[in-house]
Amino acid sequence: MTIQMRHLMARGLRSFGGRVLSVALAATALMAVGGACHLLDVTTPDVIPADNLNDPLALPTIRAGAIGDFGIAYTGSGASGSGGTVEGQVLISGLLADEWINTETFPDRVQADARQVDRASGTFTGVFRNLARAHLSATTAAAKFRLLSDTTVNTGLTEMLSLVAYTRLFYAENYCSGVPISYPNPDGSVQFGMPLTTPQMLDSALLRFNEALAVARALDTSTAARRTARATMISLASVGKARTLLAMGRIVDADTVASAAAVATGFSYVIQHDLNTARQQNGVFSGIRKFKRYGVADGKGGVGLQWRTVLDPRTPFTRVPATNNGFDAATPQFDQLRYTDEKAAITLATGLEARLINAEAALLRSDTVGFMALLNGLRASPPAYILAGVQNTPVPGDQPRPLDPMAALAAPASPAAAIDLLFSERARWLWGTGHRLSDLRRLVRAVGVRGGFGRAENTAFPNGLYFKNGLVYGTDVNYPVPLDETNNPNFTQCLDRLP
Repeated sequence: MTIQMRHLMARGLRSFGGRVLSVALAATALMAVGGACHLLDVTTPDVIPADNLNDPLALPTIRAGAIGDFGIAYTGSGASGSGGTVEGQVLISGLLADEWINTETFPDRVQADARQVDRASGTFTGVFRNLARAHLSATTAAAKFRLLSDTTVNTGLTEMLSLVAYTRLFYAENYCSGVPISYPNPDGSVQFGMPLTTPQMLDSALLRFNEALAVARALDTSTAARRTARATMISLASVGKARTLLAMGRIVDADTVASAAAVATGFSYVIQHDLNTARQQNGVFSGIRKFKRYGVADGKGGVGLQWRTVLDPRTPFTRVPATNNGFDAATPQFDQLRYTDEKAAITLATGLEARLINAEAALLRSDTVGFMALLNGLRASPPAYILAGVQNTPVPGDQPRPLDPMAALAAPASPAAAIDLLFSERARWLWGTGHRLSDLRRLVRAVGVRGGFGRAENTAFPNGLYFKNGLVYGTDVNYPVPLDETNNPNFTQCLDRLP
């Protein structure tokens, strides 16, 4: 934790117990089970007197602030940063993987695109800080809901616990082994965390998802609205737990947790954005279409997925005008059309992801029929929350629409082809949601190590000559802890950089 971050976070805690709490919403959560419903329709004041922070009436605002901080960490925003871009985990993980390429000039982003992440990067230090801030904000909000609400009726506690768990899952999926989680005290001092190995970080995420599930299952079911809210919270925690188990290599357990009985395919929990402030805007749209810092990749580093060469309605893109280049005025600018404006929502947890986990489990137990039935079932009835624009549209701002049914896939000819198909389908469905880097890491992880598939790194991660600045692709498969975390006396450097 940096000295600057320490002061910022400690000041936030003092606001909880001192003078005021200022809340700038970055996003609100839209949660649905088979449909869309706002669970937060409140008037949110900008400043709350300190005495009111211990009033149950403040809980909706505390919740909104925590979701806002989480949105910044996950999806980014249009606020501040270079050219208005604030990256979240969605952009940075896709950049180190094969979803996005760099289309601008900032050296630290160029180096990350080339798999040579600079520990001293101001950009990626900011992203790391935002994830730490989201963790603290959700943790603090959970404590408030535990203290001030009836947790058998109010869904705030279970929701906040799930968001805490997701922040820890992102640390495990996207960063090296050895991330410390420190906590600022209200007096400005810091309780420095010890570096956690990746398995320890995953264990800590699993613990919090389990707690979120226990709280969700204890929710009241006396009315239809309460039953719907309960099902939503159970599904949110279940998808997160299953994703964590997948990262741990516990596919059988993940399959059970993500079963159709536990998570309906129509379920989605999304982070919403709007135009009220730049902080509330969709950071993926801003970083790609608006400020031209990132673009849609294609066969990156010779081995990346062919996002543009092989057209797919789930991953549409456009180049408008046809001569459009990125901020560097040289790299062709291809814009994604999953999120077509600053207001576009981004999914965090879905029933779609649950079905893909079920499909992977079927494949690994040699149930090819079940594997193909699950994949083709999604293609025959694409979930309504997967929205996309029209491929190569000359009007990229047109509103996206639900996908039409897609043709069934043919059964793969070999076990290796089946794995290729699984990860290709995951890539297309989960595009732009922060899953791809973790999937590439799973592909190259050693067999027997947290569910690794044992593939050579140069068959999955971009390699060879980088396309600009005379660089060669490096060997990074995750992000390092920023250099200024060495202010923490317990931390020196990553414990390892293994996949």
